[in-house]
Amino acid sequence: DQDLSKFGGRVSDSGEGRWTCQAAIETGTPAPLLTTALYERFTSRGESDFANKILSAMRYQFGGHHEKPES
Repeated sequence: DQDLSKFGGRVSDSGEGRWTCQAAIETGTPAPLLTTALYERFTSRGESDFANKILSAMRYQFGGHHEKPES
């Protein structure tokens, strides 16, 4: 399915990324890649552009992560 019609583009987070970013802030440890990844997940919650569909599809393919419905 080249249009990825099965994917809405919502990329959920399990909380581990948040915890890791908070720990990095508290210890003064730079973690730009982790914080960028977390913010991209937040951004995906209001948009369904094709890039977010690709990210969601990759998470499903490589980690078995299913999209959570919007609440």
